[in-house]
Amino acid sequence: MRKANYESPRLSFLWACLTKSWCTQRRGATITVVRGDAPRCSPFDAFMNVRSKRLIGIGVLILLVAIAAGAGLDRWRAAKAEQKQPPPLPQFGSLLPSGDDVEVSGKAMCGFCYWGEGGKSCNVVLKIAAEPGVVFLSPNEKVNEIEKITGKCANGKVEIKARGIISQYDGHNYLFVRSFEKMAAN
Repeated sequence: MRKANYESPRLSFLWACLTKSWCTQRRGATITVVRGDAPRCSPFDAFMNVRSKRLIGIGVLILLVAIAAGAGLDRWRAAKAEQKQPPPLPQFGSLLPSGDDVEVSGKAMCGFCYWGEGGKSCNVVLKIAAEPGVVFLSPNEKVNEIEKITGKCANGKVEIKARGIISQYDGHNYLFVRSFEKMAAN
């Protein structure tokens, strides 16, 4: 049984090491204690405990700042990723059947810039009101002429009526333009 006033020597030693403010002076190769009671722990231990508390506190603070900065960076990258995702292609309904002489009219727009479709660079797409919603124009000399009218990155201000061969590939309609007319410019 322990008495109520009993104090563990280990706890008092630990408390002394953590709370004593030891001031040491170096005289040659010996260290003398200037202030404090009879040393229960070496001056080096007391010195390390005061320094290590500060270092641990600074280390924990740096770790918390790094974690907060990492979380903020993750949120920022996720927000940027959401912003970069283009809206879905306005394709709906069934595709147009393949044919040799088909006429399609719609607003000339850039499939890559508006929807991220049709390759890795700007391309002309006709956005039409009827099904399927969009028709990609296969690159050829006539499409180059359309691009001269609309600009490399078509913005939907020019309406085009195009005739040519239409085909289906990878869930989209592609029109190989043989001739076209500029209908209107907004």
